[in-house]
Amino acid sequence: MANETKSPTTKAVESAENLLAELKKRAEDAHRANDEFTLRLMQDLIKVTSPIVTKALARFHREERARINNLASQLREKNREQKPVNREG
Repeated sequence: MANETKSPTTKAVESAENLLAELKKRAEDAHRANDEFTLRLMQDLIKVTSPIVTKALARFHREERARINNLASQLREKNREQKPVNREG
């Protein structure tokens, strides 16, 4: 179970996006304050965090599309089963 990855939830994705936004805000604040050390630190953190958040967000959207496609498939199947057989001619 240690290597098991779970799909991100909407709340988890929002949290990750908020973390990245906070890092970017801190970088901007450090720039305005001429705080080179903090700005470099934020650069490094953003460099690591951004691809992780992007990957999680992409996965979330893929899984949402798959879920919606599955719902559509189930509905088509249900409607197919309910259609009366037309035996003309």
